[in-house]
Amino acid sequence: MADFHDEDAVVACADLVGRSGARGFEIGYLHDDVPVEDAGWYASAQYRGAWLVAENHRGPAEAAEALALRILKGGKCRCGKLVALSTTGAIAFPDAHMADGSRWTAKDAARAGQCLWRRNGRQWVPGCPEVQRG
Repeated sequence: MADFHDEDAVVACADLVGRSGARGFEIGYLHDDVPVEDAGWYASAQYRGAWLVAENHRGPAEAAEALALRILKGGKCRCGKLVALSTTGAIAFPDAHMADGSRWTAKDAARAGQCLWRRNGRQWVPGCPEVQRG
């Protein structure tokens, strides 16, 4: 989980949003004249007219980290495997529509295997060596 002042989390999220094909990215807050941690921070990314949003966080880093996890969860790595965010395994949605418009079922994801992703400073990185080299 990101710390309120974790600039790396914001940079890593912006990088991930760009690499995932988003057409827009925004971090902001909803409430003025309140303590910073009560401002209702959000991060959003726009994909072909659809928005992914992580909202009501204590700071920009937490909002960015939450958005990055939302983008990755249930996603497909460039290596073709299902993105896993922990060693306990990945989450596959029953009938997912990917950001590129393709359809990916839970059976497709189970057959594909898993690729463990983690945040390394200012970038989200896959565990698969073929994508790291490319």
